Amino acid sequence: MSFSILPRPKRVKETEGKFLFDTLRVFTVGEGETFARTLKALLPDVRVESATREEANVVLSVATVFSSQNEYCYIRILEDRMELHARDKEGARNAACILAQIMCRNGTSFSLPCGTIEDYPDAQYRGFMLESSGRSWLSMERIYLYIREMAMARMNVLQFHFMEGPGCTIQLDCYPDWHGYGPDNLKYSKDEIRAMVAYAAELGVSVCPFVEVISHSTEFNKVAGVACPGDAEPNMFAVCVGQEHTYEAIERVLAEIVELFPDPVMHIGGDEYDMSAVSPRTVHWDQCPHCRALSEKMGYTTYRELFFYAVERVNAIVNKLGKVSMLWNADVKPFEANALSRNIVMHYYRWDNTLCREKHYNLWPNDYVADGFSVLNSHFPQTYMDLPNYMRSYKLCNWTHLTDPMIAPENRAKVIGGCCCAWDDFPHFERTIPPAILLFADRLWNASVPPVAYDDAYGAAMTHVLFEGKLPQGMNVFRAVGDVLPPLKNEAPVHFKYVQADLAEIREIKEALSALADKGDALAAVYAGMVKAAEDHVASLPAIAGPLKETVKFDG
Repeated sequence: MSFSILPRPKRVKETEGKFLFDTLRVFTVGEGETFARTLKALLPDVRVESATREEANVVLSVATVFSSQNEYCYIRILEDRMELHARDKEGARNAACILAQIMCRNGTSFSLPCGTIEDYPDAQYRGFMLESSGRSWLSMERIYLYIREMAMARMNVLQFHFMEGPGCTIQLDCYPDWHGYGPDNLKYSKDEIRAMVAYAAELGVSVCPFVEVISHSTEFNKVAGVACPGDAEPNMFAVCVGQEHTYEAIERVLAEIVELFPDPVMHIGGDEYDMSAVSPRTVHWDQCPHCRALSEKMGYTTYRELFFYAVERVNAIVNKLGKVSMLWNADVKPFEANALSRNIVMHYYRWDNTLCREKHYNLWPNDYVADGFSVLNSHFPQTYMDLPNYMRSYKLCNWTHLTDPMIAPENRAKVIGGCCCAWDDFPHFERTIPPAILLFADRLWNASVPPVAYDDAYGAAMTHVLFEGKLPQGMNVFRAVGDVLPPLKNEAPVHFKYVQADLAEIREIKEALSALADKGDALAAVYAGMVKAAEDHVASLPAIAGPLKETVKFDG
C-alpha cells in the first residue's frame, strides 16, 4: 500500500526525501483550474496560488497527448518541486484528490513524500447512491461529509434519491403540498440543493437526480391526481399510464428538477412493478378505464406493453429536457423490449423478478449490452448496504462491474461502471458508509487487477485515508473492528468473531481515536465507541480464546 493511497494507483514508485512547502505556487498549461479548486475544497488550510513558470514550485500540464486513458494523471514529487501531467480536467482533479490523501502538516507548513504516481480508473462511472426521501432523512451536514469522502476516493457521481412513495424531500413549486419526510414534513429548499450541487462540483462530483414518478408514487398520485380511477389506498404504488394528465404532471415535476441538477442523467426509477395481482403493490391497469382504453387503441394485450409505453413516454420527456434517462432493469427483459429507446441507461441490480406475472429470470447485464443498452452495475448482493446479508468484504474483494455478473470482453465497453446503494438511513451507516466508499471505489478503479487481499497493509491504508493521517503512522483500526467493512447490523458495531488485535493493541487504538474525537472528529468518535465494544468483548474472553496474533488477513 505505497503512499497509503486508496483507490490503489496503477503505478507507484517511492524515493527518498520530502517536498516541504508552505504555499503551492502553481503554473498551469492547459485547463488546470480544476486541480486548484479541488485541492482548496479538500484542504482549505493549504495555500494554493497561481504563479509564473519561474516562480512556480508546481507545474501542471493538462493535454490529451499524455495518455489515451481518460482521467489519467502523473505526479512526480521532488524535494524542491512537483510536476503534474493530466490528460483532462478530471485527471487534474484526481491528482488533487491523491495529494490530499498523502499530504502531511508540519506545524504551519506541509510536506509530501517524494516519488512518482501514475494513475487512471478502469470505470468511467463511479457512483454512490444516498437516499433522503419520504421514508428517510439525511442532514445536509452528513450529505456534505459523504460527498467529501467520495471525492477523496475519486468517485465522481452521487445519485441523490429524494423521492419515494411516502414523499419528496425537495420543495417543488408545481406541487407544494407534496409531503416531505416525517410528521414535521422535512424538505430541502432549492437554495440548499443548489449549494449542495455546487459543493459537489467543486470536488469533481456530479449529482444525479433520482426520482420516482411512475412507480413508488403513492404521494405523487395523491397530489397530482394521477392514480388509476377507483384505486384504493393500498393500490397506489403506480401511476395511471393511460391518461394524458399523468404525463403532463410528470413533465411539470421533471422540468422543475432539471433546473437544479446539471448532471446529464436523470434516474427515473421504474422498479418493482408488481404485476402478479397478489399483493398490495399490485398495479390495476386492467381495471382502469383509461389504461384499458389505451390498450385497446394500441393493440396491447399485456401489462408489460403498458409499462414500456409509460417508460418511453417519460424517457421522451427527459430527452426533451436535455437529459438521458436511467432505469432499473428488473421489469425489462433483454431482447423483449423493442418499444424502448436504446439511449436509456439500464441500471442493473438483479437477475430475476418474481413479482411480475411472467416471472422474469435470466436478466443478465451482458444480455442488456448485447440488446443495445448501456449498463450501470449495482448487482445488489455485493453493492447494497441496507441489509446484513448484502455487502460484505469477502464478496466485494472479488467483485468488479465487468465480472460480477460476467460481461463478455466484446461487450465491456458499454458497461460504464458501478454504483453502491445506501437505501433508507440505517444506524450503521455512520460507521459503514465511510469505509464502503473506499472499498467500492477501489474495485471500480482497479477492475482489471485480481481480487484484492484486505490484509493488514490495506487496513492501515484505509485508516490513514479515513482519518486523514491524524492517527499514528501504520495504525490499523480495523484489526480491532474485525473487518475492513463493519457489520451491516444495527446491533453489532464490530465483527467480534474476527477481531485480530489483542487487548493492549485495542486499547492503544481506542486511546488514539478518543484523542482525535476530543478534537471534534465525528468519525473518530463513532469508531472509538466501536473499539470500546471490542475491548469489552476481548476483556471478557478467557486467555485461550484471545485473538490469533498470526492472523494477517481479515476478510470475514
